[in-house]
Amino acid sequence: MMQERNANPETTTPEATIHPMTRKAANTSLAKRAISPDSHKAVLAGALSLEEARSLGRNAGPAGPAVRVNKNDRTPTKTPCLCGCGELVRRNFKAGHDQRMVTLAKAYVRGEADLTDEQMEYVEISGKLDRARTQVQKEERKRQEVTARKAEAQRRKEGREAEAKRRNAEK
Repeated sequence: MMQERNANPETTTPEATIHPMTRKAANTSLAKRAISPDSHKAVLAGALSLEEARSLGRNAGPAGPAVRVNKNDRTPTKTPCLCGCGELVRRNFKAGHDQRMVTLAKAYVRGEADLTDEQMEYVEISGKLDRARTQVQKEERKRQEVTARKAEAQRRKEGREAEAKRRNAEK
């Protein structure tokens, strides 16, 4: 009892109807840059034959010729630095300002500052939020240890003073 693969027409995908050799030839043509990526997608979807894609060439797809942008025509878009300094940059940060995000994330973890949605997304994805949490935990542990040492030193001092008073009272 052999079952037919993709027997139900509702579950078949357009790629499933493409012959494996056609798929392989389309992949090869794309790799050799004989067809454009848009033509490759159209061939795999069954909207375009491989012969038609090859006749269009590598600079045109089923929608028409590919639009090329001259390097000189590109104008860099600048956005404000994510750290909040207000300077306009091409990427997320001005040089060195990404470290400020760790400081902001630490303040956020302590509840001293709020982060914008964009900043929150960045610190979560980059791992800076986890790094800030561990640093804040270390700082808190260190603060507790110092407080405990000071309290112990104070108890010893009070004990020595009490012992000294008791000795003076006995004399």
